[in-house]
Amino acid sequence: MNKSFTIIFGIIGIYWIASSLLQQGSFLLLIPGILSLLLAIPIKSNFNLEKLVLPTLLYNLVLTSYQVYSSSSILLSRLIGIEIFIFIFNLILTLSVIYLILQTLRSTNIDIS
Repeated sequence: MNKSFTIIFGIIGIYWIASSLLQQGSFLLLIPGILSLLLAIPIKSNFNLEKLVLPTLLYNLVLTSYQVYSSSSILLSRLIGIEIFIFIFNLILTLSVIYLILQTLRSTNIDIS
């Protein structure tokens, strides 16, 4: 994994853990947060962690997409500065996860047979 993977996994991991601990989301957000932080640690020899990259990215895509949807629906009802920031932050995270998924799919050969 390159530096962009490490940075984005670290940011997403901290984001999910903080959301869980601050009760802005479910307590179950600790699981993708911890997985993302584990994948942020550059370990080259552990093959089992490399198998978790794509599933963790896809799960993070679902979560961040839902966060974009949720924050956009709040923006339709009222317009507050912090909610605009949260919407933009969630949108950037979602686009970053999509970028990482495309990079992962490009670099690995997936056999679906």
